[in-house]
Amino acid sequence: MRVHVLVTAVLLLIQHLLAQKMSGDSSASSYACTSSESKSYAFCDKAVSIDERVADLISRLSLQEKIAQLGNGADEISSIDIPAYQWWGEALHGVASSPSVRWDGPVKGATSFPMPISLAASFNKSLWNKIGQVISTEGRAMHNLKQSGLTFWSPVINLVRDPRWGRVQETPGEDPYLIGQYSVYFVRGMQEAKDYDPSNEDDDENENFALKTSACCKHYTAYDLDNWHGIERYYFNAEVTKQDLADTYNPPFQRCVEEGRASCLMCSYNRVNGVPTCGDPDLLKGIVRKTWGLRGYIVTDCDSLLVMYDKSRYSNSPAEAIATAMLAGLDLNCGSTIKNHGATAVNQSLISEDDIDRALSNTFTVLMRLGIFDGSPLDQPYGRLGEDDICSEEHQDLATEAAVQGIVLLKNEEDSLPLSSSHIKTLAIIGPNADDTKNTMLGNYAGEFSRNHINQRLY
Repeated sequence: MRVHVLVTAVLLLIQHLLAQKMSGDSSASSYACTSSESKSYAFCDKAVSIDERVADLISRLSLQEKIAQLGNGADEISSIDIPAYQWWGEALHGVASSPSVRWDGPVKGATSFPMPISLAASFNKSLWNKIGQVISTEGRAMHNLKQSGLTFWSPVINLVRDPRWGRVQETPGEDPYLIGQYSVYFVRGMQEAKDYDPSNEDDDENENFALKTSACCKHYTAYDLDNWHGIERYYFNAEVTKQDLADTYNPPFQRCVEEGRASCLMCSYNRVNGVPTCGDPDLLKGIVRKTWGLRGYIVTDCDSLLVMYDKSRYSNSPAEAIATAMLAGLDLNCGSTIKNHGATAVNQSLISEDDIDRALSNTFTVLMRLGIFDGSPLDQPYGRLGEDDICSEEHQDLATEAAVQGIVLLKNEEDSLPLSSSHIKTLAIIGPNADDTKNTMLGNYAGEFSRNHINQRLY
């Protein structure tokens, strides 16, 4: 069993590295719709509706070019001057190290906030919204400097059922209502330019509202196990009643989509009642699209399609796994399975070109809303954001305030706190994490951080 798990992990790592190599890092390329010829295309015309622009773009692509857009590392389309784009960015508690993010330019680090389990303990919705705004501002600024994409696969909103799960710190906790509220206010901050006011919904009817950055709710659904007695997260089967799904696991995702207006949802590795979440039409087409009305794209965890045929054996081949997922409502594959085997799925009549066009319509619409096809980002509403807007004093103050608000005092025996400055002259912080400002204390899904911030605020 351990050998199989190790092989799966190695395969996923290889696909991840290949995706980085093949993606043509979006931040290192020129921008779409900037050449004199491309400006004449309808999909570059901002006066045309987004639906018409997307349809025009898709109509110009060959089948091979379409399939090459269905991985997180979307290939360059040289025939119409569209650079490669890397979809995979992370921003759980700050712009994080991920395939779309680079630290080799003028920006060497981004503001790092506490982990979500601590942020949730503040019970401060406006704080979550403000943190989302700061992260999206820094993400936009890094995009202007060609150091980041604009699609971030955050937040993690899985429900914690057991504190021994190794990823509790990534989540807002155990309460479906609190997790849902966190997702709404954080995602609104990531995607919109203004403070979120639930009483002011004047633009809710505009399905294609402009995005500051794109946020993604993950991992859908009933996913809270990594390795338990030889059962791995990649292929475990969550046996969940419909009531438990409706009352417990799904409400955070429902709020994220309906109230947070998230532009992305990520399906998880696991199966739910025998069916992989990324291949379940009831979960994707039925609930996410039809019932909740997702205005965006659905992406796999990396690489759920590989797991679907290689580990869980739900599908007999890569082409069959692709067909199962895309017919269920999947739009984008984190990994290269669709890019490598999508043509086979079409040739075997498992999926049609129309199925591919549907998926591209959802992904391209999000890129349109982000302004990817509006020319240089420097000429767009967030074009003035730059290096000075990253790790600013204001952002660092907010990170410090977030840490203070998230502190939880479990028991204050004999009024031990606050410490008496008249009696205590020195204080020792001991233990394996006492001086760890890079690994454990920084948290996972983290990026490079402002070392000055750490030195000034914590010591």
